[in-house]
Amino acid sequence: MTHAFYTAQQLQHKSIARLKQIYSEIACTVEVSDKRCKDAWITAIANYQSTQLQKVDNQTTAQAELDQHIAHQAQAVAPEPLRIVEISFDHHEYYAGDKLIASITHDDNHLTQRWVVMVNKKEVFRANTVMRCHRYISIHYKDGTLPVQEEEAGAQGAGGRGERFSPMHPAPCSGSNAIL
Repeated sequence: MTHAFYTAQQLQHKSIARLKQIYSEIACTVEVSDKRCKDAWITAIANYQSTQLQKVDNQTTAQAELDQHIAHQAQAVAPEPLRIVEISFDHHEYYAGDKLIASITHDDNHLTQRWVVMVNKKEVFRANTVMRCHRYISIHYKDGTLPVQEEEAGAQGAGGRGERFSPMHPAPCSGSNAIL
């Protein structure tokens, strides 16, 4: 139960009977030196309230430390969200921050599981839908069991040859397969 906080000035305007009542209401435990003296009651109430404020300050500090600890733990358990860049219909790249962690490509030569998760230019998973590959990357990235993408000599991904890319505008095709 929360009680009102009284200032020394407010307490000065109260009668001894009201001060005794306030003392009881706030469950004050400070001993009153002279029960006939108004100033003794005021001092006891003020001292008790100051100890209660100190407890609140300590609780606030402890709560802030706990909140910070929980935020750090949440970051460790749920790392930064993945950013997906669609290079083309059949090629997607997954980034954590600016680091490429995996890509999904399409394999026309396979009959039933045409979608492939690639890490370090090696196949690590194959499925019949893009969403299964997406789920594989998401789960294994959060678990920390996805193989680590090694950085190449140049930049990674679609921008590796200096091209600009965005999810709305895929990287330009290079080589003889480009449509003119």
